[in-house]
Amino acid sequence: MAATLTLDRAEQSARQQLSALVACIGGLIALALGAWLAMPLSPVSQERYLAAAQDHVAMLADSKGEKGRIVLLGGSGTAFSISSEDLTRDLGRPVYNGGIQATIGLRNLIDLYRPHLDPQNDTIVLLPEPEMLALDARYSQTWCDVLFLSKDVSGLVQRPRCVPQVMLRTWQDARHHASGARDVDPVYRRSGFNARGDLTSHLGYDKPAPDFSEYTLPNASPAKIETVVDYARQQLAAEGFTMIYIPAPMPRRACTASREALDAMTRRLERLNTGERRAHELTQSCLPHDMFFDGAGHLNREGRSIWTQRVRAALAQSLPS
Repeated sequence: MAATLTLDRAEQSARQQLSALVACIGGLIALALGAWLAMPLSPVSQERYLAAAQDHVAMLADSKGEKGRIVLLGGSGTAFSISSEDLTRDLGRPVYNGGIQATIGLRNLIDLYRPHLDPQNDTIVLLPEPEMLALDARYSQTWCDVLFLSKDVSGLVQRPRCVPQVMLRTWQDARHHASGARDVDPVYRRSGFNARGDLTSHLGYDKPAPDFSEYTLPNASPAKIETVVDYARQQLAAEGFTMIYIPAPMPRRACTASREALDAMTRRLERLNTGERRAHELTQSCLPHDMFFDGAGHLNREGRSIWTQRVRAALAQSLPS
């Protein structure tokens, strides 16, 4: 009997200790999230590359309803490599660049922009890099950073796994405040984007061409591609949006080395087109390595000019009148 009482007391004590630990952890999380919401972003965080997501949302919200609007969706390859300013001038229609970073994932990017898109006026041009398809996930560190920088409470409720990342970034931001840090990357920065969403901060840099000798095509499985395509069709095409798919730019060496896999990927992604005609041939997306800035998909000034011309030609023959 005494042994049983001792065991009961031990179990009760263990439960109390566990409850106290849970309460302590919960309190620390609540304290950290409270600091996240109350503390203004440091100059470093305000100028971070991913903070441009807020500007892109505002850009699309402010221009919603423009007749004939064209919205480009992709990762950083779209941000770096297309001039929406030139397309707006040459096509006579307002064009906005919604490209930010591949690891956001195409589905998350659609969710981010969807409230500010209009099926009556908008044509959606999809240029997802292979990396964007391979890395598409509903949860990612990049997406958690977007939530942190925008202080998106509802988004955090939907992605509770982002809580540790938000806590980490809050701690880092407190250190930035304390140290007075202001330095940011000269290329990958929020103010490197223009009013139409194009990244322009890299255009004044002359860099040696990247070495693509060991570049391999990211493994975007057929199942993953189908998941992304189905989601885009459900969220956009089914709602009445016109969609045009254009294969993203990539090094010619990668096109040659992985041509069979790229052809298969392109055939699956062509389901993104709502029209009957193919907008663009894959070979038009394969560019010489010396036209890239610092990696696959990021074009330098020369490459950006040529790629913008090719996108313009594809859109000119594919856009509804």
